[in-house]
Amino acid sequence: MDIQMASDAGGRGEQLSSLALRCAERLSLPFRDFYRELVAPVLYEGRTLPKVKGLPVSGAIDGTLEAAGIWVRAMNRLLIRTDLQRTTMLAWRQTLAPRGLVRTYRAWCPACLHDFAESGETVYEPLVWRVVEVVVCPVHTVWLETECPHCGRGKQPSFAAFTRVGCCRRCGKWLGRAVAKLTRASNSEFDVFSARTIESALALSNVEGSAELVTSDVAVRAIRDVFYEGSSAQMGRALGVLPSQIVHFAAGTFPAPLHLFVRACYATGATTKQIFQTNDFSDVARVRDGCEFEIRRSVPKRVQMSNALVKKLTEALAGDGSTSVMDIADSLNITSTTVWRRERELASRLALFHAGYAAQKMQRLKDQYQCEVIAFVKACQAQRISPGRRLIDESCGGIGRFSREWKWSVIKQAKAAIFGVGRDLAQEASESSPEETT
Repeated sequence: MDIQMASDAGGRGEQLSSLALRCAERLSLPFRDFYRELVAPVLYEGRTLPKVKGLPVSGAIDGTLEAAGIWVRAMNRLLIRTDLQRTTMLAWRQTLAPRGLVRTYRAWCPACLHDFAESGETVYEPLVWRVVEVVVCPVHTVWLETECPHCGRGKQPSFAAFTRVGCCRRCGKWLGRAVAKLTRASNSEFDVFSARTIESALALSNVEGSAELVTSDVAVRAIRDVFYEGSSAQMGRALGVLPSQIVHFAAGTFPAPLHLFVRACYATGATTKQIFQTNDFSDVARVRDGCEFEIRRSVPKRVQMSNALVKKLTEALAGDGSTSVMDIADSLNITSTTVWRRERELASRLALFHAGYAAQKMQRLKDQYQCEVIAFVKACQAQRISPGRRLIDESCGGIGRFSREWKWSVIKQAKAAIFGVGRDLAQEASESSPEETT
């Protein structure tokens, strides 16, 4: 298959899941069929294919784990290439801790997608969007989005049966929009710095051959010895990491997380190339003063989900009542049953709050519809026209037929008040159009 990566160099290289979707589009196949007929037989080569070949849903194929390696080999074979490792984080497996490195769901910059489409460039999703530490776009400095603005579905999987690059995995609508329509958040200086630093780091691994990156322990020892006088305690305090962890990172017990190196770049002024490739810090002046970082502690996924759920429910209760329990479930990509099971009290309060909002909204719609009906019937009376129910409903924004009973009641009362009460059902039917009476 003759298909090229959207970006062959730099920090905005394409992620493997995006490339796989573009391959399916090139063949004019739903991704479900592309995966089942072309990818799965290569992935399960030498093994028995499962009877139900479900689609991979997480971002593991863009990370540093075994799944990424299997997908790289399969896609290399399908596309007759040897360099697709650069579309994942595999080059960093000896340098960065795999846990919490890449998102298990999608994130995107709507401004970037809009620019791709407007300029005629290939629409793709860069690998930098997959990294957990990147929360703003390095180019437009706006928050990366994780929820569809059309249907509200959040934490979207990498793949779906019928999906395209840059589109929602649920409703299929385009996710790009112009920067002018975005609300620019007050992103902190460190958020922008972090995104651009990680983008520059990914440029080191987006090369045709093998990326020459130092191991995690070498990078940590270099930072500690050059900038913090060889003191793990001093380095830990400066970067918001436990000193005991610095000792293990430097000893090579396990690799250091990405946020440690990003914080080191921010505090010391060193570049990613100096840290991950050369270890030459001769042109770096000194450690920046006034840098303070909070210590990060690992939190189980179940606790993270519970905290996110409580936050969403609390924000909805503080709002105008337009958000329902189902909207909360969609934004977190879980079922409404899960919401009720985990936070029954908050869910009950939100359900009552939303019910009141829905009732008020429906009453406003009824009042507005009644005013429009009365105005239209009066206009018809002035022209000596007696309109039928279907014509009235269509003129007031309805569909003319199969409308709700309360609409017929409003129309009947309006006609009775304006034309007089002495109209019976036979006369009402005679005034309707022939299609309506039939």
